[in-house]
Amino acid sequence: MEDVMVSEVNMTKMLEDATENFTTGFMCSESVLEVLNRHYELGIGEEAIALSTGFPYGFGDGGNVCGAVAGATMCLGKVFGRTVKGDPAFKKCIELVRELNEDVAAAHGSSLCPVLIENYDFYEPDRKTHCTGIVHTCVKSFAKIMERECGVRVISD
Repeated sequence: MEDVMVSEVNMTKMLEDATENFTTGFMCSESVLEVLNRHYELGIGEEAIALSTGFPYGFGDGGNVCGAVAGATMCLGKVFGRTVKGDPAFKKCIELVRELNEDVAAAHGSSLCPVLIENYDFYEPDRKTHCTGIVHTCVKSFAKIMERECGVRVISD
């Protein structure tokens, strides 16, 4: 597990920043990854934002997992993932990613993009509002996991 660089995060500020990211040019995966990286000081380079660009719309409109879930998964991997073949750390990482998926599904009915947006016209503002809620759920789930597993306190204004 990576050393976490912060002792607390402000949930109100993270959600504001995630909304700002998502409504001014970043897609869901990029928004989540950038906010979690910045607020938790994960040390993920800017190239990771580019690496996450293909995740929205169910992995390039492929009908798969929500991009916001994928962005948060990348951040969980940074903290709990492995870099050495055979390292059993993957078991903990998988467990925590499953928890994230379950949190999103509990709040929104699924973690699959096509299911999440099936009742929305993709280009209408109400879809963006709906997806902002999913982005927020991913940020909150990550924060819950980090508070429990790493002791990073979550505060709010």
